[in-house]
Amino acid sequence: MNYNDLTGPDGTEVNMGGTSQIAYFARIDDILTFATPAASPANQYILTVAHVMKTGKKFTKVYITQDTGEVEFGSNGEADGKSFKPVFKFFYPGLTDDALQFVNDSKNDKFLFIVELPDGKMLQIGARNFFATLTGNFKTTTTSGRGRGTEFEVVCFTPYIYRYAAAVPLTPGA
Repeated sequence: MNYNDLTGPDGTEVNMGGTSQIAYFARIDDILTFATPAASPANQYILTVAHVMKTGKKFTKVYITQDTGEVEFGSNGEADGKSFKPVFKFFYPGLTDDALQFVNDSKNDKFLFIVELPDGKMLQIGARNFFATLTGNFKTTTTSGRGRGTEFEVVCFTPYIYRYAAAVPLTPGA
């Protein structure tokens, strides 16, 4: 195995922290074929072949309140057994009927999330064999606080950090 030099920023990168204000998710059971790297990829951790959805299924878009989206791929495991435990946190404002239904229906489901970063690159959280789970914590906060809404936390375990570099399937599969 050879490692490339990690030379540091040259001043042209977008290294802003946080996430964009939109993320995407799909139920694991709604994905027909999971994304893979291209054949003979330059980097096996960049998924360039899109997910294929089952008939009538698609990824769903979720709004994120500004400056509340955060992803951390923490280390998991002990010596000779290392992996990652990604955690994606974000806040969704209000308590619409759709948000209320989502908080209740999603609590025991299995997901795959695609999170867009400020530079347009996307991270994948969850996979065919390593499902992401979602916890929603509805809060009213205080009168002078941010306002009511749901703090979400998406968690999974994964052997690799994957960057998703294909189109997100936003139209129902055929």
